[in-house]
Amino acid sequence: MNKLKLKIFPKTFIGALSLVVGIILIAFILISVLMPRFYRVYKEESLNKDLTNLMYSLENKNISEITRLLERFALTNEYGISLIDEQGDTLFSRQIGMMVQNIDTMPGENTNSGESITFNIDSIQSEQTLTDAEGRLFTLKIYSSVQPIDEANTVLFQMLPYVLLISLVLGVVVSFIYTKTITAPVKAISRATFNMRTLEKDVKCDVKSSDEIGELAVNINQLYGRLLTTINDLQTEIQNVAASDKEKIDFMLTVSHELKTPLTSVKGMVEGMIHNVGVYKDRDEYLIRCGETIDALTALVNEILDASKLELSSSPEDYSDINICEFIKNIAATYEMIALSKQVNIDINVVEDMSRSLPVNLFSKALSNIISNAVKYADTGGEVSIYTDSDRLVIENTCNPLSPEEICRTFEPFQSGGENGGHGLGLYLTERILKVCGLQFEFIPFDNGMQFIIFMK
Repeated sequence: MNKLKLKIFPKTFIGALSLVVGIILIAFILISVLMPRFYRVYKEESLNKDLTNLMYSLENKNISEITRLLERFALTNEYGISLIDEQGDTLFSRQIGMMVQNIDTMPGENTNSGESITFNIDSIQSEQTLTDAEGRLFTLKIYSSVQPIDEANTVLFQMLPYVLLISLVLGVVVSFIYTKTITAPVKAISRATFNMRTLEKDVKCDVKSSDEIGELAVNINQLYGRLLTTINDLQTEIQNVAASDKEKIDFMLTVSHELKTPLTSVKGMVEGMIHNVGVYKDRDEYLIRCGETIDALTALVNEILDASKLELSSSPEDYSDINICEFIKNIAATYEMIALSKQVNIDINVVEDMSRSLPVNLFSKALSNIISNAVKYADTGGEVSIYTDSDRLVIENTCNPLSPEEICRTFEPFQSGGENGGHGLGLYLTERILKVCGLQFEFIPFDNGMQFIIFMK
């Protein structure tokens, strides 16, 4: 059998209503049961206290003074009073709720002929022995009715249907207000989390309270925000991985083409020499050409291997402190002969105490490629300037500035400078080396040439 599934509002409403009505009924029952007992105890304590005070005022007074004081006491208090002498004669009597009855008899006269005063109403009594001015003993009794509380109980039970109706109406109103107040933020959180399933960016738990429910809403919002951030990061990473895979595929396709060309050339020359075809009969000349082509092919393969190592590892070697000034001077010295042949002046103006922690071999390869290109592509009779500007290392040469489209193609693999030779992997490797080193850079034109700026922060 399926259980009845109630939502939070009716469930909370029924619980709150039952609690309110139950508390009112329990309070009503406790009042009806306990009030008579407490009322009787209270009346007994009040009776004993008033009797003690009365005895204090009557002690050692003559009988006429005692009677007068009893009359005054009877008029101001709702008590029944009897004053009885040693022979059992009633000298003063006042029944509860009745007029004062003064029995004018002399001591020794038995006005009641041994009859006693009886009370047919529910009452409590207390008595003490009193001594008058003449030393005679009397018994003073006072009575108090507890009938009013019994009548009150009867009235309470007659009111029970009205109390039930009022408590039910009051319970419904209070329970509705309480339930709406409690369940509103919970339902708001439920709606928000339901919409969060679709990963909408603008969804949040809009609950403004400082209690635990408000803290829960804040925690859900923070958790959902972190989830969206993590998903965005993963999507970005997936896109980066896809782009990287595409670059690798394009690189391998280009490598295949670049390797195929010299290999085809060598194969053709070798077959021509084997079969003594045409100009290839001069084996000595074409063996030299084959050797040169193979050397160029070896250099290309080495550069491809260097690029592959950078793709496989983000930190291929340990870092060491490098003095940038000495480092640049040593690298620039290897290109002085090429610069002299083109009448290019290399001007170095680097802060001598500038040092950074970098991977030596990789950074040397990157700077070598940059300075090599600066010298190779400088105008004849031009200048290559290497200097520092704050935390920037600037390498510039005088040449025809490149267009933005040409600058973008410069960092693609196998984009060589044509007549200046090379395989077009220099700046491609340089870009990846600087990323591995954590260095940002810019390659921008200026009025008389190009600038390669490395930010050494």
